[in-house]
This record gives sequence, structure tokens and C-alpha cells, in this order.
Amino acid sequence: MRRSSRPFAGRALRLVAVTTLTLTCLAAQQATAAPPSAGGEGATAATGRSAGAVTADELAQQVRGRDVLPHLEAFQRIADASGGDRGYNRPGFTRSVRYVTAQLTKAGYQVRQQKVPYTDFDVTEEKLTARSGDGQERDVPILMTRFTPSTDADGIEAPLVALPDGRNGCSDADYEGVAARGAVVVLGRNACGFGLQQQVAARAGARAVVMYYPTPSPDNNYRLMGIPRENFVIPMGMVSQTDGERLARQAASGDAARVRLTLRAQDVRRTTVNLIAETRGGDPDDVVVMGGHLDSVPESPGINDNASTAGTVLRTALAMAPHQDQLRNKVRFMWWGAEELIDVGSYYYVENLSPAERGRIAAVINGELLAPSNHARFVWDPGTGGSHELAEMFAGYFDRKGLPYERQDPGAIGSDHLPFQEAGISAGGIDGGNLKVKSAEQQARYGGTAGQMFDPCYHQKCDRLEAIDRTVLDQNAPALAWVVARLATDDEAVRTVRQAGR
Repeated sequence: MRRSSRPFAGRALRLVAVTTLTLTCLAAQQATAAPPSAGGEGATAATGRSAGAVTADELAQQVRGRDVLPHLEAFQRIADASGGDRGYNRPGFTRSVRYVTAQLTKAGYQVRQQKVPYTDFDVTEEKLTARSGDGQERDVPILMTRFTPSTDADGIEAPLVALPDGRNGCSDADYEGVAARGAVVVLGRNACGFGLQQQVAARAGARAVVMYYPTPSPDNNYRLMGIPRENFVIPMGMVSQTDGERLARQAASGDAARVRLTLRAQDVRRTTVNLIAETRGGDPDDVVVMGGHLDSVPESPGINDNASTAGTVLRTALAMAPHQDQLRNKVRFMWWGAEELIDVGSYYYVENLSPAERGRIAAVINGELLAPSNHARFVWDPGTGGSHELAEMFAGYFDRKGLPYERQDPGAIGSDHLPFQEAGISAGGIDGGNLKVKSAEQQARYGGTAGQMFDPCYHQKCDRLEAIDRTVLDQNAPALAWVVARLATDDEAVRTVRQAGR
């Protein structure tokens, strides 16, 4: 799952065209129980369900956490052998593609790779050195914000300034009395959006912005995306909260703090791939897409984000392989490339479908971060349309299992369902939470620790196999498989989604 100038918003972006996407933090709502969609297991073909085919309950029993775990172990081995990550432009992604392809081919699927062109942003140098008035220097780890301007080759040497307490840099008035002109400004990210904060700093005459993201895990650092590019006019980089607050104290001490900042990057045209495999059987005019992104950010192994879903999609495909000729509706399994660079693969796929091909897709099921260590459970529900009917299926499944959940708007988490949703195709899915902080009420509902992020390892090096909550994986992976199998074997379920989506 990816981040942009405002984390987790509902409007997505075509990165190839470099248009706007905003991402907003997860907005948790009250859990609302809902009855399952009409129909149950064990019905016959005369009622629009596959006679003799695997049922949704049977398939879900083959996609438990222990069934998905071997794939997560494989993705972890790939990351360990590939410099610690499976980034979209890195060897770990290529090796992940080979692994999934080999598994599918062995199960009898024909696998297709769709080549996807995109513009990457290669960071060639990112360095920050802080110097106090007595001449002592220390290097501070910094991550250049993608798609923001570079410094000159020699970097910037300038005074470091911070805003007085109570000012967040969201308005021009916050810089009254602050010697920002010609300086580097250190800021904490605010809900007004770091894009706006950067613009305000630039208007005040700042040469660059150093920002930190306040979280309950203050040593974490997050590389952000400066989208749309035209809104970012000065260099910008991210440091951890621990380092950012230390820099702010140094700047406010009157100790003549200065910094040397070098942020250098360039655009590079590259090609990634989407992997596609579909069942032999099933109505090709009622296609159910099940997908998950296969890449991680380059800074992380990406086991929860999002090998947890990619592995679940793979296990579902393997479990369905022996039954694929008895399905009522065709299932198309997809693993997206470069989701972490703003849904590159899924946007390209949707934009290159003909109107007739779009019309054949009855529903899209996606997932994100299925098993974080401090999990919640969010069902994506816009409240109306075919996507709402998909949410009802997930809700019905969790109700029957006695598992708590909350509903949230599908746009509250940025991922590959959004391009389909924008194209008018019903999309549904679930996630386990990421940067948002767990409340006391949510602790009572799910367990875990209030006051901490749902996923403290989100986009960090610690997003490894050992950080996965295996109990939660065992609860969430079968839910995705169940809904997909229900749509694949039940014409009435597909009709309900299509009719509601009109």
C-alpha cells in the first residue's frame, strides 16, 4: 500500500500521466453487523449455483493461514536474498514474479505477463548533516520525498529554523517573526497535508523542508510522494520523529544551528509487469478479479504490505485449480506491479481494457495488510452500489465466524481497487490497518495495544515474517477466498452485485 502527499485518500492517480492522488489515514467507523447476502452453500445448478463444484466454505478451508504461510516464507527468503526488499524496481520483485509464475504453472494455469511502462524516480544522493554553533556535526538519516525538486549538486548549506510551539506551518501567518528566508525549515507533518506545508514554507522563502511524521513509533521514517509534482517547488526530505524533534530543539535553541542538505534524483523510464492467470471454466462474461500487489516499497521486505494478500491470492488460485472447470463464473487472478508507486500496474490494466472487456468484469476483490501485529479489521463499504453488496458478503462471513470488524469507505486506503472503482466496476476488500492509532475501544474489540499503530512496521525494515500475526492471517485469508468462491459459483450473487452497481 502506498503513500502520497496526503496519506490514504480516496482519489487515486495515474502515475504515468503524473496526475493527482491523495491518501488519507484510515478512518475507523463503528462496527456494523449485517446479514449475509441471499443464498447459502450446497445449492444446485438449477438455482444458479455450480452443481458438484467446490463450495465457498470448502474453498475457504483450503486457504487458511497455515496454507498461505509457506508463500510468505518464500517471499521473505526472496527479500533476504535481494538486499532486504522486494521493491517494484528491484531484483526482489523480479524474483517474486518468477516464484508466483512457477507455482501457477505447476498447478496448470497459463500465466501472462502484461508489460507496464512507468516513470520511476531514482534517488542518487540523500544526505543531511546538522552542525551546532560550536562546530560539532552529526549525520541525520533522511529519505528524499519522491518527485520533489533536487538540490544543486553541491547541496544546500543554510541555517536551520523551526516554528514556535503551536504553529504547524499550514498558513502564512505561522511564519511571522520566523527567519525562514534562505533557511531549511524543520516541520512535523500536519493533517493539513505536507504538500500545503511545503508550499507555505516556500512562500516564506525557505530553500528546503525537512519533515518528520509524528507516530507512536518515533524512530520510524517514511518516504513520501510529492504528487502532483507541480505543487512541490523546493527540495524536501523525511527524517524520523526522534531526529526531527531533536533538529527542531536545536534550531529553537538560538545555537546558530546549520545544515548541509543534498537531495538528488532523476526520472527514469522503466517497465514493470502485472501477472495474470485465469480459470479455464466459468462464464467469460461474468469475470471475478481477485488481485493483490506483488511489490514492496524499496525500503522494506513487504511481508504484511502486501505479501500477505499476494500469498492469499496465490493460495486461492492453487486451491481453485482442480475445480476450475466446474465454476459458474470465470476467476481472473492478478498480481499488480508498482502499486507502491501509486497503483501503476492496476491503472495501466484498467485504462487498456476495451469498454466490452470492462463490462465483463462483474467484481474486483482486493486486500491490504491482512495481518499486522496490532491489527483491526476494516471492510471496505461505500454504503451503496455493487461495492456495498460485496461488503455485505464480507460482513456476512465475519458475522458467521463471530469475528469483529468495522466498515470504512473504500477510498480510505489507497490500493489497486481504486482504478476499477473509478471505472464504474464494483470493488470490495478488507485490510488490517496501518498508520492509524488503535483506540481503547478497538483494543477491547480486537485485542492488541491502544495508543499504538495498527502496523508499527508499515514500510519499515521490520515488515518481516516474524511481525505477521498468524492468528489474524488465519481469519482474514479465508474471508477473501470465500467471497471470491461465492462469486465464482453463484450466479445470483453476481447478479445482485451487478444490479446494485447500475
